[in-house]
Amino acid sequence: MEFQYIIIFLSSIGIGIIGVLFGGSMFLSIPLLQTFFPGLSYGQIVGNIKVGSLARGVASTIGTWKKIDIKETLSITIPFVIASIIGTATIAKVDQSYLIFAIIGAIFLSELSPKIAHLITRKTRIVFSILLGLYTGFIGAGISILLVALLRTAFPKNKQIVFVKIQARFIETIGTISVVIAHIYYGNILFPLWLLWGSGMFIGGYIGGHTLKKSIHISEKAQRIYLTVVYFIAILPFIVKFLS
Repeated sequence: MEFQYIIIFLSSIGIGIIGVLFGGSMFLSIPLLQTFFPGLSYGQIVGNIKVGSLARGVASTIGTWKKIDIKETLSITIPFVIASIIGTATIAKVDQSYLIFAIIGAIFLSELSPKIAHLITRKTRIVFSILLGLYTGFIGAGISILLVALLRTAFPKNKQIVFVKIQARFIETIGTISVVIAHIYYGNILFPLWLLWGSGMFIGGYIGGHTLKKSIHISEKAQRIYLTVVYFIAILPFIVKFLS
């Protein structure tokens, strides 16, 4: 096995753990694949990363399957999935250089998410389902916050917040399945990259989930420092390329 594949596998475990505990795993995954596989297209990078996201999503959904209200979430899931396929088709064969625009957009959206969540209402639910689906197809970093806000319009009671998070994780997983299938169709899923990445993320997600159960407290300041660092890491390959 080539050296870069060993690094990818080990790194995916670490990113899987960090992703569960802190979030922002996409901002770490993209520059890693850019560094070790500079010849990949935008779609190939995002597509193979999504396999890992799918593995982690399936792992986290298995234990909460009985709590998922498929009937109630169907009106959100359908437009979300359709839009995610359209978003994937848009970036499937785009050059890697366009990733910088998606990353910058994802950074802004991650920062704005808590501030724009209130705009999601029952009246705007379908519109936001489509917009979030498109975003998932483009890159999907930090999508969980807005999916929770979207589902709060259907389950507004504060005591339902854990239930809402389970539904959001389910919808995100279904959307990721659609994205992966679309990337398979466009030939973006590369063996053994997807297998090693997906396996590592599954292991990391499992370890991270068990670690999270121990109620580790992460201060707001620590979370802010972490996000600032991962944002910088995400754009670092483009800075290096520009300077060189």
